[in-house]
Amino acid sequence: MKKVYVYKIFERFWHWMQALLIFILLVTGFEIHSTYNLLGFELAIKIHDATAWAFLVLIVFAIFWHFTTGEWRQYIPTTKLLKEQVSYYLTGIFKGAPHPTKKLVYNKFNPLQRMIYLGLKALVIPVQVISGFLYLYFNYPIQGFELGSMYWVAIIHTLGAFVLFAFVIAHVYLTTTAHKPLSAIKAMVTGWEEMDDEEIHEHIVSDIEVALQKTKSQLQSSEGRSDILDSALVEAQKSVGGNAILKDTRFRDAIASTGVGYFCISKEGYYREANDAWINLYKYSSADEIIGQHYKLSRTEEDFAELEVTVNKVLQGKTINHGEVKRICKDGTFGYHTVTIAPVVVKGDVVAFEGFIIDTTDRRIAEKELLKKKLRVEEKLKSKE
Repeated sequence: MKKVYVYKIFERFWHWMQALLIFILLVTGFEIHSTYNLLGFELAIKIHDATAWAFLVLIVFAIFWHFTTGEWRQYIPTTKLLKEQVSYYLTGIFKGAPHPTKKLVYNKFNPLQRMIYLGLKALVIPVQVISGFLYLYFNYPIQGFELGSMYWVAIIHTLGAFVLFAFVIAHVYLTTTAHKPLSAIKAMVTGWEEMDDEEIHEHIVSDIEVALQKTKSQLQSSEGRSDILDSALVEAQKSVGGNAILKDTRFRDAIASTGVGYFCISKEGYYREANDAWINLYKYSSADEIIGQHYKLSRTEEDFAELEVTVNKVLQGKTINHGEVKRICKDGTFGYHTVTIAPVVVKGDVVAFEGFIIDTTDRRIAEKELLKKKLRVEEKLKSKE
């Protein structure tokens, strides 16, 4: 199992803060309804009111974040694999069946989660907020709009609380159904999700698809935009790559802004092209420093031998996700990135190969720090024995 960075900082902050505020609202809310006596009626009301306002502020920031980052698309409902997902939760999960959906950059939620989360955000939480503030601040009767009683408002608010309580219980239970009981919770704390090689491959594919999608949106308003954008997206969905998918200069330049490095190498092994993102990752000043050089230049002997096997397969017409490799930068330092390579075919013959690289150096550093911390803890435990 390897770790992949999935959850962003604000995403994790928002998730845990929302969980904390809902927990406080449930505890104080049920005490207000005289379910038990923990804090005292007056203190429970004060804490409940203050927490409700804090929750409203968090909702505003979360809405802004979801729409500015495009994360709102995660909640678009779909029936694709819905039946399979329900079957997995009902029976498959107890038989060790594989999960019917994969967690990707732009598809973090399975179809059942999408519907449940959308229902919470679009129905349950708004109803709770509206009924709660009506219950708190509505002075009646008001001319033209009179409520003889707040009875039904209170009932609706309480029913919503039970729905949220049931969701929390189910949500916590389902987080324990990953390959390790606490791995999903740990991922939401650190941001790093444990995945097997197949999941990592699909994650890399989705990373590049997202980069291509961002690039396409950046160039939507460009006059005379080439259809190469659409064909590139089609190729990316097939396995990321394809034959000569980046022949439009503006397209390659836009790719650089996403941080995805692009390169093109002749079948003899010499660099023909590299975009700005690739140049920055290798710490060169310009493409002129690398064009015409053999790709062996940026590899150790061992890494080159391994990569050469993949290149030979690509020259036979295959598109391959090589996985993670170590690079030697211009200044002699090392970096790490994933690489996907595709053949460039002209009139039926492979004349070169091209591909994408996505930097994973930060992940490597994080993994080393975690390992060091683990070793320090183990040494302390041994010293105490």
